[in-house]
Amino acid sequence: MRRQGVPHRINGPTLAFLLALVLVASGCGNFDVIRDIRELPQNHFAYLPWDNDGRLRVDKDWQEEMKERYLENHFLPWRGEAPRVTSDEVKAAWLPFVPDPDDGSRSARRRRSRIRRAAANTGLHNYPNASQPGITTATVHLRHLPIAVPPADAPGRPGRRDPLDKLQVSSVPPGTPVHIYHFSKDGVWALVETGFARGWTKRKGLAAVDPDFMHRWERGPQAVIVRDKTPLRRRDGRFLYRAPLGALFPMATAPGEKLEVYAPVRGKRGGVRIHTAVLPGEAAVFPLPLTDANLATLGNELIREPYGWGGMNGRRDCSAMIRDLLAPFGIWLPRHSADQAREGGTFIDLTGLATAEKKRLIMDRGIPYLTLLWLKGHIMLYIGSPSGEPLVFHNFWSVRTISAAGRPGRKVVGRAAITTLYPGREFNGAADPEGPYLAYLQGMTLIGPVIVAKLEN
Repeated sequence: MRRQGVPHRINGPTLAFLLALVLVASGCGNFDVIRDIRELPQNHFAYLPWDNDGRLRVDKDWQEEMKERYLENHFLPWRGEAPRVTSDEVKAAWLPFVPDPDDGSRSARRRRSRIRRAAANTGLHNYPNASQPGITTATVHLRHLPIAVPPADAPGRPGRRDPLDKLQVSSVPPGTPVHIYHFSKDGVWALVETGFARGWTKRKGLAAVDPDFMHRWERGPQAVIVRDKTPLRRRDGRFLYRAPLGALFPMATAPGEKLEVYAPVRGKRGGVRIHTAVLPGEAAVFPLPLTDANLATLGNELIREPYGWGGMNGRRDCSAMIRDLLAPFGIWLPRHSADQAREGGTFIDLTGLATAEKKRLIMDRGIPYLTLLWLKGHIMLYIGSPSGEPLVFHNFWSVRTISAAGRPGRKVVGRAAITTLYPGREFNGAADPEGPYLAYLQGMTLIGPVIVAKLEN
């Protein structure tokens, strides 16, 4: 027990790691502003007209069909009784992070030791040891291993302006259906599946649910959060938690000036309790009509948001941003970029095409705000070509640079922004005239039809 008045000593590596986390969490780091961000309006209303007559950008029946598909995927974890992956597939997720056994360095030995302890804690020899439908009662983080921070000196460890903790899978908002298939040996962690991701999370952010609860939660109607990081408070003003843009909650009352929703919390014995939360202006009936004004408004909720791999520090990476932007409209997308490209709509293969042909195809067939552009490891939302140049909205960490002496480097952007397909071209245009994206694009995905229809009065 620490004696009163005696400060706790923090060793050097621990202090450095904590300072790095503070810098990343606070958005510090002297991130670079590239020319695209300086010169292009970082406001979606500059690219989408304000449609005062409330015209839909898609057919109303199509959006209703998308909503049903969204809800089917959202509640999918409550349908299964057996996990969709084997124990070998669970193990395969963390194997890339185990250092080479031939690496005898001190840092590699430390990493192997921490990963070995976390792997032993999984208890996968007894997999699966549970089968329980549940719900998240806070924003939780899914991990490849039951370990809260990356192993010491692991590749992608936060620090040195790099937030890429590759053991992070995804963040999951409160009110999300899950299925719990396995508990760690120490009982602290649970291996869960959501409709869009799988991973280990601390069980204190989960609550078990029964058939009556599931029926009540599914029957709707649903409300969707339209203002990012909205605080949910009980009627008496008591704070429950914050919910990100796109989170769904069942409506407790008919729509009015103040929308009320049901919010789940974890009870003392791990069961679920329901509170009524008041949301004046921060939520809408699901799905939100897909109009230009609504697209621009939600896009501006996410513009300039700092980058966060896998939802670290309450932030988004490229695929999470696009997924959350389109979720309020009832458009379901998988969590990861390659899956979004292949499963998000009509996929058009761009491999093998010259860059000029790719550009022409994007401008001819791309539907602004309903087209994804994908290359390995990154995905972007095409928003149009107002000046004869394709523009995209995406969240990205950095752009490559080439110095005058030919040395490669990078400029850290670390935020969501509207850019051309050549962000940072002023730093490497001579060496990389096609920019970091156009030459490497592998596909474009058309999410839906553009059939203009009037909203019913």
